[in-house]
Amino acid sequence: MRSSLLAAALLCSSTTALAQTPTAGVFVPDGDVAAGVGAHMLEVNPAGIGFGGGFDLAYSYIDASATTPGQGHQVALSLGIDLLHIGIGTQFLNPPPGQDEGSSKATFAIALELSPSFSVGAAWHRFVSDSDSALNDTQTWDVGVQLRPGRWIALGARVTDVSTPVIGETQVELGYDAAIAVRPGTEDLTLTASARWYDEKATFGGLLSWRFFGPFALQGRYERADLGDDATHRVLLGVSGLGQVALGLFGFSPDLGGEDQAGFGVTARLRSSAPALPSVMPRPRIVEVGIGSAEEYTTVGFFSREARTPFLNSLLTLRRLAANDEVAGILLTIGADMGWAQAAEVREAILMLRRAGKKVYAYLPVGDTRSYSIAAAADAIYTAPAGGVLLTGLRIEMMYLSDLLGALGVQAQFVAIGAFKSAPETFTETGPTPAARKAEDALLDSLYGQILGHIAAGRELPVEEVRRLIDNGPYTAKAAQDAGLVDGVIHYDEFEAIAREAFGGRVSFVDPAYLLAGSDRRWGEQDGIGLLFATGTITDGKSVQNPLTGAASTGADSFVRAARRMRLDPSIAAVVLRIDSPGGSVTAADAMWRELTRLAEVKPLIISMGNVAASGGYYVAAPGAQILAMPETITGSIGIFSGKFDLSEALGKIGVNRVIMQRGKRAALLSSVKPWGPDDKELIRASMQTLYDLFLDRVAAGRANLSRADIEPLAQGRVWTGAQARGCGLVDRPAGFLTAIDLAAQEAGLGHDEYRLVPQAPESGFGGLPRFPVLATALALFGFNARAPAVVEQLLPWADQPALHFTSGTPLALLPFTFQD
Repeated sequence: MRSSLLAAALLCSSTTALAQTPTAGVFVPDGDVAAGVGAHMLEVNPAGIGFGGGFDLAYSYIDASATTPGQGHQVALSLGIDLLHIGIGTQFLNPPPGQDEGSSKATFAIALELSPSFSVGAAWHRFVSDSDSALNDTQTWDVGVQLRPGRWIALGARVTDVSTPVIGETQVELGYDAAIAVRPGTEDLTLTASARWYDEKATFGGLLSWRFFGPFALQGRYERADLGDDATHRVLLGVSGLGQVALGLFGFSPDLGGEDQAGFGVTARLRSSAPALPSVMPRPRIVEVGIGSAEEYTTVGFFSREARTPFLNSLLTLRRLAANDEVAGILLTIGADMGWAQAAEVREAILMLRRAGKKVYAYLPVGDTRSYSIAAAADAIYTAPAGGVLLTGLRIEMMYLSDLLGALGVQAQFVAIGAFKSAPETFTETGPTPAARKAEDALLDSLYGQILGHIAAGRELPVEEVRRLIDNGPYTAKAAQDAGLVDGVIHYDEFEAIAREAFGGRVSFVDPAYLLAGSDRRWGEQDGIGLLFATGTITDGKSVQNPLTGAASTGADSFVRAARRMRLDPSIAAVVLRIDSPGGSVTAADAMWRELTRLAEVKPLIISMGNVAASGGYYVAAPGAQILAMPETITGSIGIFSGKFDLSEALGKIGVNRVIMQRGKRAALLSSVKPWGPDDKELIRASMQTLYDLFLDRVAAGRANLSRADIEPLAQGRVWTGAQARGCGLVDRPAGFLTAIDLAAQEAGLGHDEYRLVPQAPESGFGGLPRFPVLATALALFGFNARAPAVVEQLLPWADQPALHFTSGTPLALLPFTFQD
């Protein structure tokens, strides 16, 4: 828990005994019925502990020369887990006139934070008094509510002594408090008007809290109480602190018209969360940031699943650091195995930091082409003495299994619609067809050009010089420095001396979680930007999230339920769909398309393409109002294929003879032991053509700038980079996830800080696991085949081919390869 020493002002004394219930305790600092939060609210409004965070410990001491009630000590503690918050406290009250000893008061409270805008609470109090037998063992209850209907307004109410206890021979009446707090356009200023009714007497007052310098706020309070023909006026003025650890002092006048007008108090607070505020004496800070995970969407937990967005969180951290005035520099380590489009998004975030005046250092113990293209955007690059730069270029790896399957007696039968739909070639060819080679060469040229340009711009080198450096790679640490690829060779701990030389001896190194920690000072529940994710292979049924194997897919049933919830949720103002998928089942993609179309009719839907959004991944992007993709994104591949594996010969080799008995001419159409005849293939081709035409119609319906005739030559299974897709109209803007979120907020009429991000809720369980209709049989054959050891070595790395996740005959819209460096 971080700490800072701050000053806190206490607000004011109670009016007089005529406006104070006999069961009232110590006057509490920040006694705001409408807007007060934390442990000290046990005495003021128990609903306030519901907004108090996970842990809050508060101490108050009030003393005045006047004999006003409410003087003494209070210690209070509150703890919160999810919506449940509990509080305990004890008070030691100063003795009233004529008594030697005061009473003590114990409190237990419970509050439920039913929403970010609404909290209800109740507090039970018990008195112990050796000097006042009437008060001793008195018990009473208070109840309260707090409501924050908007960012700029808060309401609160409390009823005291709802159990109407009897003290001596007097029954305590109900007391009523009500308050309204407003923030006129800024969280730095809070104005509260309050009223209290008890025993047919009324007290009215006003509170002010104004953060005028760093974490310090000026606090003041005025109260007027009408006592018969007279009126009393009370004023408080002081300075308060707003941090996690606070020590405070205040001064007040118990009664402006009385002889004794001096009062003071001290407070101390220790809490787990408080608003992130600037330091009083800021010092330059170097923030150490590691890009540790490239996962777009994952879930954690076993019985209760929780959604996580690690890659987006990294981008958001860099954005928040860019806006933080205390950040002088960033020390970035790049360790995640991210894709090329994600690498480009991190690179854009680095440039954002530099535009904000931050100096960015990249530390690459061992950098490959991908990580180096990111680091090139930094002000300086360092590597480790035993490290280096594996700058080797870019490649596509494709594996062709036709000969292997033939040796096993497996015949691959596929029908593809689209001249460039090359996914089935993995199983039917021994190498790329001319159309596939042409498309893949164009992709390599486009992406490699992007890489050359990024490195050239970052290192201020001619493109041809970068090309030469890549061709001469890889490099040891010293060779990389001699070639100008890195600015220094150091151990990680030696960076401290470099930072002190650049920013002076007062520079400090901090973790981003420490620097950016802090609760949100805003009231109420903000409108949400929903985040949907289509990651991994698109399948029918439930999504897969298997922690044992790492397998992940997007199931249409799970996705449709998540999208429907966001469509029907009135608090979701707009939705961003993040796609990182090579596609999959056409049936599943069409079901997802339908729900996304319905969503887009009522709310802005923005598409953010990650590393891959191709084939079925592009299918589900079509309903978006705008499609955003990085130039390095792989997209397009608008095409369809389907097929099956005939295992009849393979089974015969091991002495297995399967006999088919059927009714119906095509009952064995999808059988794995009967090959397709010419008529069967023609039927399959006609079915695939129908689905292909549907695919084109879906794209044309979503792309207002393109007619169906325009889309036809862009389809045919042709794969494009994001840069190429933008040039031909399949993509609207070259931008990443953060820009997509900004655009969604803009379309919904929300400012940059007026929304919350709401990732799709995970479903329980692991989901359905992929099926491998040919793999199990092939592995069984290895035991009866002399070539098995070599086959296993070659086949197992491809055992998780997306095309093998589906049963025979499933119509697929699927990409066949990925880029590697």
